[in-house]
Amino acid sequence: MPRPNPATTRICPNCDGFATAAVPSGTRHRDGTRALLHIDCGTCHGTGTVPLRPRLNATDVEVAA
Repeated sequence: MPRPNPATTRICPNCDGFATAAVPSGTRHRDGTRALLHIDCGTCHGTGTVPLRPRLNATDVEVAA
């Protein structure tokens, strides 16, 4: 049975995958609707995912003598 490929990305811990937020600016359009600012997450830059960090094995850890 073939092994599945490991994931290469994970959900952004800062925005939980909701990469863009709509924030009301306080001003209104002529028809009375609010003007919205669309802000991207600073950690993932609007993608909702971040790359996985490489794992260290026990052999990769250096011990100071």
